[in-house]
Amino acid sequence: MNRRDALKSMAISVWGMMVVPGCGPGQESSISTEDEFRWLPLNSTQKKNLESMVDTFIPKTDTLGAVELDVHRFIDRLLANCYEEEIQNSFIAGLDHLENLASDPHNKSFYKCSRKERETILLTMESDEEEEIKQFFDQAKELTILGFTTSEYYLTHFTSYDMAPGGYEGCLPVPDRPFKV
Repeated sequence: MNRRDALKSMAISVWGMMVVPGCGPGQESSISTEDEFRWLPLNSTQKKNLESMVDTFIPKTDTLGAVELDVHRFIDRLLANCYEEEIQNSFIAGLDHLENLASDPHNKSFYKCSRKERETILLTMESDEEEEIKQFFDQAKELTILGFTTSEYYLTHFTSYDMAPGGYEGCLPVPDRPFKV
């Protein structure tokens, strides 16, 4: 890139920052915290089913489970704010299908089923021939693992997490000869 192209790009960037509405100083107070994120339009049964599904994937043992880390709320907020409406609707349809799978043989909601029954239902979804059902299962499992492995609890207890990696060593002797590669 030559100097002329660099100056042109910089001028366009500065001009764009000045013209874009809503990015000026002092406008932060006009944004309410309620507008910062949305939730999926789930009914109470769907919310409980999502919570139970997450709990079935990563239950509480000697470590905290996914429900204790609010992974179900993470999934809800992530889908509502970062995914297209088509994917959101297919996820909600998957939760409805999960409820139907539970109510057929067990005559109760998915969240009211025992752990063993929930595992059986989820394994049925995993081996389902229909692409949308399998896609819902894979996405739910992937988002559960993502929510769990990015939680503060997981990062501080199971990884070598360091808030500010590396240390600062201010006074080091400078070698007489330059380093050789």
